[in-house]
Amino acid sequence: MSNTQQSKGTKRKSASSGRAVAAARADRDNKRKNIVAAIVIVVIAAAVFGGVFLQKQKATTAAQSVIPTVTVAGAAQYPVVLDPATATVLAGKPTAPTTIDAYEDFLCPICGEFESANFPAMEKQLEAGTIKVRYHMLNLLDDRSTPSGYSTMAANTALAVAAAAPDKFIDFHDSLFSKQPEENGPGWTQAQLSNLAGRLGVSGPAFDSVVNGNTYGAKIQSNLTAAEADPALQQQGAFGTPTVVANGKVVNWQQDPNWLSSVVPTH
Repeated sequence: MSNTQQSKGTKRKSASSGRAVAAARADRDNKRKNIVAAIVIVVIAAAVFGGVFLQKQKATTAAQSVIPTVTVAGAAQYPVVLDPATATVLAGKPTAPTTIDAYEDFLCPICGEFESANFPAMEKQLEAGTIKVRYHMLNLLDDRSTPSGYSTMAANTALAVAAAAPDKFIDFHDSLFSKQPEENGPGWTQAQLSNLAGRLGVSGPAFDSVVNGNTYGAKIQSNLTAAEADPALQQQGAFGTPTVVANGKVVNWQQDPNWLSSVVPTH
């Protein structure tokens, strides 16, 4: 065989060998990619499963919980009146010179902060007869619970308490803010809300009628719509909860910790 023939044969062998090596490398690369892809899928699946499992655990734990009761000792010293036409509750002595309007959502964590920081002082003023507080229970965060609708359900149940036993409204209101569900998680169920009312001593046809018929559901929504459209209630260009109004003017309670004393007459 000539040198030229040997050279051609060597080149053909080298090309064939190169293709084989390249094919082997490509096969290894594909296997690596497949393994990595499989690992990613497993990790994602585990994360999804873990998230679903954790959410179910939270929902199960919440469903088995009992809402702790809060009893406000001084609440017996002033009247509480439900206005069915406006779906609001007015607490305080009729002669109180200062009226405070509190726009709240029972799921709103900032509303919970407002109540925790301010209600003890407000309660003293309610007992003293210097202020009246009108509660507007809204459903701004209805879509922030799973299932949605907790804000409306809690507000309607609070109004049911005010309809059946107005003297228990403040206790029910404070109980819900003292132990709030987390946003984007399971809210308290109707059974749990009704159980809380029952342990506070509220029951009977008047309560059941409002709860079972969702009597104030539509009004709660229309009150929210009206509040969102009211320029006097806007803060930083939008309405939010809590919004606190004293004698017709929005109060910046977060920046002014002494806001209450500034709106209460000193004489």
